[in-house]
Amino acid sequence: MIWHTGHGLTVPGARGTRLPPPAGGCLAERMTTPHTTGQAPSAHREPTSTAQGPVTEERGLGPPGGSGGSLPRVSGQGPVTEERGLRPSGGSGGSLPRVSAADVGTVVTRHGIQTVEPLIRPYLRHTPAITVDRADFGLPPGPLVLKLEQLQHGGSFKARGAFANLLLRDMPAAGVVAASGGNHGAAVAFAARALGIPARIYVPHVSSPAKIARIRSYGADLVVAGDTYSDALAACQEWTAGSGALPIHAYDQAETMLGAGTLGMELAGQAPDATQVLASVGGGGLLAGVAAWYAGRVQVVGVEPEGAPTLTAAMRAGRPVDAEAGSVAVDSLAPRRVGELTFAIIRQNAAKVLLVDDEAIVATQQLLWETLRVVAEPGGCAALAALVSGRCEPAPGETVAVVISGANTTAVDFGPPAARPKPRDQGTGP
Repeated sequence: MIWHTGHGLTVPGARGTRLPPPAGGCLAERMTTPHTTGQAPSAHREPTSTAQGPVTEERGLGPPGGSGGSLPRVSGQGPVTEERGLRPSGGSGGSLPRVSAADVGTVVTRHGIQTVEPLIRPYLRHTPAITVDRADFGLPPGPLVLKLEQLQHGGSFKARGAFANLLLRDMPAAGVVAASGGNHGAAVAFAARALGIPARIYVPHVSSPAKIARIRSYGADLVVAGDTYSDALAACQEWTAGSGALPIHAYDQAETMLGAGTLGMELAGQAPDATQVLASVGGGGLLAGVAAWYAGRVQVVGVEPEGAPTLTAAMRAGRPVDAEAGSVAVDSLAPRRVGELTFAIIRQNAAKVLLVDDEAIVATQQLLWETLRVVAEPGGCAALAALVSGRCEPAPGETVAVVISGANTTAVDFGPPAARPKPRDQGTGP
């Protein structure tokens, strides 16, 4: 069964800030950042009228061509012969060669993240990080830093990658399309609304009501298709092939990882003494971005559910392979396999992976609420579950940082609006 709701957005006539066409050289040399004026960022960007080609890759990645301003399209096709794989290939229109899994590490780097960060910064919240004692969670004492990324626009870290894609890539008149377990879809819908770009989002039936409500509230066309993320992705790819819309991949896209890497950049400044950083793993976009920022300077650890061991299976096989896709966190951490590109970045930066069971995830979700009054969805607190369950045992006095990556959940329900007490009018007495 497939159904959709919402409405398309009208592309505004006003012209927003655009990136210049590529001039060759490395990524940083051909990207510009917004001027700091003290004003809010422009609410609209004008999409280009260039139609995008059909989606031919399994992962729903970008079209084979593309005009100036975009990062190179990423796939497993074709060698890159130019240094860093970022110079134009010599064809008309400034086309850039595709970047394979072997070459994506020349793009998703600390330098690339530093360049992208000021571009997307005006559209993001600088989410807080709080330091607590691990003893608060019934563990041996020691400093624990929680990066509260669930406070980001859209309710998760995904807004970073969404804005990186929409600001770095050329936008066709048809807008953008994305498949998602829910969080990526909400982020793309939010970013598209902010920039005046039409968006269509595909989610599976397992997507939580909170995530579906978010996407609807941002005005994107919403399609619910299939039982899993992979089913929604297949439906998305089928529609995209004839639509002219630009697909925004949830994790296996260079721009998506660069955006996620800005979280690592922030966290490094907020927790300079951390020797371990834990982040949840689904397709691997968050972990790849964070690992690329730290680049081996600290131990970056991915945590995934036992029922959705995508990265664990890839580590054992030496490449991405199909894995189970069942868990209490199925709407955020259960694609069929980890990304080809994300896996390459994770391995390059020596990240490791731990597994936690659903019982530990649910217990941690409740403990986080009871201890700090912080709400997180199951996937958002999987990384913390590795500590709470004892799968990760830091040394005494060692500072550990954990990303709370999302909170699009109905775990805390304040009841229907009619049942809530009405606030007093301004200026009235008790």
